[in-house]
Amino acid sequence: MSFSSSWLALRSDADRRARPTLTTRLTRLTEPMRRPLRVIDIGSGTGATVRELFPHIRPPQDWTLVDADPELLAIAKAQLAGHGGLRIATHVADLRVEPLWTEPPDVVTASAVFDITSQEFVDRLARALAAHKIPFLSMLTYDGRLAITPEHPFDETVIEAFNAHQRGEKSFGPALGPAAADALTTALRAVGATVEEADSAWSLQWQLDPELMQATLDGFAAAATEILPERADEVAAWRRDRKTVSTIFVGHRDHFATF
Repeated sequence: MSFSSSWLALRSDADRRARPTLTTRLTRLTEPMRRPLRVIDIGSGTGATVRELFPHIRPPQDWTLVDADPELLAIAKAQLAGHGGLRIATHVADLRVEPLWTEPPDVVTASAVFDITSQEFVDRLARALAAHKIPFLSMLTYDGRLAITPEHPFDETVIEAFNAHQRGEKSFGPALGPAAADALTTALRAVGATVEEADSAWSLQWQLDPELMQATLDGFAAAATEILPERADEVAAWRRDRKTVSTIFVGHRDHFATF
């Protein structure tokens, strides 16, 4: 499963506002490490994780961006070119079957990816990190919390259907969806990691995020229609009622793991 570059661009401001302070933990941890610092970013998309972290980490840095979509990786490489102290390599990979890395990096990162992966993948990643005691920072993992204001009587039905859709069959098989944040914590602790968590929820507001909110409502409606085809008319009516809303809350958590 891949995401469009337009969706990734649309969500970038909300992601930036939501990210908490765990980046400072990574900054402190990596300060004494050798340079260039070697970082692997999983599910890189257009490189949002690099753009967030690079300014906070002492250069030089060598990043390998891993994603199944070569077009997104090409965008990432083009957008990140020219930053002094930053070297970017890209790797198109099917992480369902390929090794996560051939040489252990100094740090592994990821952002907004684990809700579409499987329990098997999260367990495999945790074991690979533990094998070489690699620090890991994951940002913006969906945790199942959703709320829209003002409330609507059909919200609960749509939200339940959306979460059911999130747990459906994705590229990695049955996806973790709303269980992803808890699954990541459990898997990392099971292999001996010390895990710090922080809230990184979206709190979208119509004045700031109208396009993203419309796209999010469209996504809720599309997922609910797929899960509840017999109630498609009710979902369509709900979406018409939701032409504008005041706020949308989407729960995420960040994870920082060390060994």
